[in-house]
Amino acid sequence: MDGDFPREFRVQRIGLAAAKAVVDHPPADIATYFRDHPEDARSLVIESGDKRFTAYSFIDEKDGRFRVGWFSSRCGYECVRQFSDLADAATDYLLFSLGKGRWSPPSN
Repeated sequence: MDGDFPREFRVQRIGLAAAKAVVDHPPADIATYFRDHPEDARSLVIESGDKRFTAYSFIDEKDGRFRVGWFSSRCGYECVRQFSDLADAATDYLLFSLGKGRWSPPSN
């Protein structure tokens, strides 16, 4: 793994079938999918909040912003990125959780 992943990273389980169906598409297409299907992006936030183990990828929302990263009880929060857009955060979370890299939305 590269610097975008913590040393103790391991691929995470994604339960949302719709997300698993698009994960092998180009990242920009995944972001477009989540923009067109915000309910699926929101489902990833809910699924992440239901995790019950000590080292895991996460996506959460606070004050209208989204954070994506890794949490472990040993090291705390690592590799955290912030997003203002749910679709971008969901794309990063999906790619990161499955060890496929990170998403950097194009600048406007």
